[in-house]
Formats: sequence, structure tokens, C-alpha cells
Amino acid sequence: MRRDEFYNRDENEEYDEYSRMYEQQLRRYSAMDGKRYDDTLEFSDLEFHDEEEGYDDYDYDEYEPPQPVRRPSRPSIDYYPQRQRPAQQRSRQPQRRREDLEFGYNNPKKKRRYDDYDDYDDRDYVKPKRRKKKKKSPIKRFFKILIFLIIALFVVFELLIHKYVGMVNTVETGNRFVTNASMYDDDVMNVLVIGSDARSLEESGRTDSMIMLSVNKNTKQITMTSFMRDMYVEIPNNGWNKMNAANVYGGPELLMDTIEQNFDVRVDKYVYFNFYSFIDIVDAVGEIEVEVSTEEVIGMQEPMAEQNDILGNKRGTDYLYEGGNLTLNGNQALAYARLRYVGNADFERTERQRIVISKIMEKAVTFNPFKLNKIASACASGITTNMSEMEMQLLINKLPFMLKYETEELRIPEDNMYSYGNHNGQSTLDVDFGAAQQAIWETIFN
Repeated sequence: MRRDEFYNRDENEEYDEYSRMYEQQLRRYSAMDGKRYDDTLEFSDLEFHDEEEGYDDYDYDEYEPPQPVRRPSRPSIDYYPQRQRPAQQRSRQPQRRREDLEFGYNNPKKKRRYDDYDDYDDRDYVKPKRRKKKKKSPIKRFFKILIFLIIALFVVFELLIHKYVGMVNTVETGNRFVTNASMYDDDVMNVLVIGSDARSLEESGRTDSMIMLSVNKNTKQITMTSFMRDMYVEIPNNGWNKMNAANVYGGPELLMDTIEQNFDVRVDKYVYFNFYSFIDIVDAVGEIEVEVSTEEVIGMQEPMAEQNDILGNKRGTDYLYEGGNLTLNGNQALAYARLRYVGNADFERTERQRIVISKIMEKAVTFNPFKLNKIASACASGITTNMSEMEMQLLINKLPFMLKYETEELRIPEDNMYSYGNHNGQSTLDVDFGAAQQAIWETIFN
């Protein structure tokens, strides 16, 4: 079909796709020949040639025109199901990389340079919604800090205890001959506090003070039992003598054996101190307040003169001249506890000793760290004990709770449990041991 025939077709004939294709091909050929389109070209020049078939065999009706070439477009928004941002926010977003489209924007490892898709349309992109960090509650933060501080204080407290325990003069328990006492309880701890008239820790002097501290965990009670020094007792392997002689013969271990054999109560631990350590402990707690009579004030001058001579003080140092509610320092408190010849002799002296120990325990309960350090240093460096470091560590941890226990006092022998005697030229107290054992059982264990 020639060109003039093509254009002279029936006007009602529908202008099909092949016509548009023909026009396009015609323009291309014109451009290739360097000529402009004109009407003088023959239609045969534009016919399509096939290698196997001739020109006239070509079926133009079945021809499918090629699709226009388009640049690749980015994936559909359906790949990103998140909610689309408002237009005013989308327009501000920077262009994204192709790999972000393929693998997802949330993949931080896929970061390559974007060289393609210059016509990237950011309006189709939906940035994933960032997860907001939850703000921590101030209450939770406060409790976390509080717990941390408590743990830190506990660790510091334990380290300080370990330091002071290391300052104590700990010794192994020596030979024991009597350890079969029938009065004992696993919930009761008996510690014998021994105050000696020795002038040094190495010297084994006579015991002016023998007080057994019994801590009963069941009844929440602390019992201070004073054993009078002039009791006539049997000292294992050393015959009969005054009770304060046991420490001279065999030290604290023999004194514990003597108590177990005569009073049938188990004593496993002891704490030993002398003149100097007692004075240091009282001064460390910050002096004690005691009701002292004028007669006692005058009687204190004799033991205080001996103490001043030992301590190297001037004559008359720390003397008192009038009774009342007095504040006593270490030197004065020791003279008060040693006072024997005022009142009912040794009976009232044991009572004064229990008063002094009670006052020391009351003053020791403090939360002042500087004062606690002073008290702990004085106590640790001035005593000797057969308790292990682990036992002392556990005992000190329990001490704040034990100091709140109810306190009871007991004196052995009590009234009507003894008679006055004389043995080997010495005035003694002959004890009813059965009655004394009954009193110990009822007060400490019952």
C-alpha cells in the first residue's frame, strides 16, 4: 500500500494503532536520511522487510507496537505499610538509597552510595516510626539509689568490723579439765567478763570482777551474773580456795572450769581486761553518770591514789569531795568499781560493777561514727579473748539488736545462800551450791 492510498482511505475507517506507528517510523527514517518529512516519499520505501517472507505477506493487523521505554520506578508504597506522614513533613525528608528500599530502612548495616534513580520521589517514602524511650520513674530511681547506699554502708561497716576485730588480742583456748556442766542451751550464749587487778595484759592477777553475761535469744534477755570473789570453792586440781585465786593458778580457762564444777553452768568464752583497758573504755564512751554518795566519794580516794601512782598522775588527780549525780571519767569509774570498804563490803562492790557495765553499754549505743571509732579502738586494743575472729564478727553484727534486750541482774551467792567462814586464816563465804544452781537456772534458762 502506497502512501497516497493510505491517506485516501475511507474517512469513517477507524484510525488504529498501526497508523501512529507508521507516523513514528516515517519520522525516524526522515531523520536518518538527514531529510525532512515530505510527501514525495514512496510508501514502498517504508515497508517492513522480513528475511523469510516478502513485503506483501506481512499482516499489519496482527502487529503489536512496542511499548514506550520508561525509566524504572521505585517500588510501590505497599511495601511500607506504616502510616503515611503528612505532606508538610514528607517534603522535608532527604533522599534515601536504593538499598534502603530493597532491604528496609531499618537495616543499619545496608549503607551504600546512592547513584541511581535521580528522580527519586521522597513523597512516597514513609519513615519507620521511632520507638520512644520510656522515662524512668523518679520513685524507682530513688529506691535504686537508696538500695545502693544501704549496700555500700553495709560493706563499709563490715570492713570496719574486720579492722577492729584484727586489733583484738585473740588466743587459743588452753587446757580445760571440766566441760561437762548440765546447764546449757544452744540459744543461750555465756561469756565470762573478767576484770583483773593486774597492771598489764601479760600478768595473771587476782580477779576483782567476775561477771557472766548470758544472752538468751528466746526470751530476748541479757543476764549479768556476778560471782563474788570471796566464795570458798573447789578449784580443779588445786584444792579449795577463794574463787579469785583460780585465775592466778591457771588463767581464764581454770576460772571457767571452777565455775562449771561448782555451779554446773557451761561457760565457753571469756573476755579479759585489766586496769588500763577499763579506763580507756570508759573514756572512749565519753564518761558515765552515776549516783554516788558522799561516803563513797571519800572511800574512792584510796584506790584512786594507787591508780594515780600506776598511771603516773600527780597526787590527788581526779579526787572527788562531794556526792551526788556525778559524771565519772575512766580513772574515777575504776575507783568506784573497786571500792570495797564502804557499805556491805564485797556485796555492794559487785553491785557497783554491774552499774558501771550497764552505764558503759548505754553510752556505747550511738550512731556518731567518730565516737564509735574511738569506742571500738579502745575495746579492741584493751581486751584478750578466746573467741575467734569469725565469732567476734558475728557477735558485733548482732550487738545492736542485743543491746535492746531486757537486762536482768543476779548475784551469786544471793542472800540466805551463804554463811561466813574462815579457812586457812582467810574470811570466806561458804555457799549453798544447790540453791545457787537453782537461782542460775531460773534466771538464765527458765
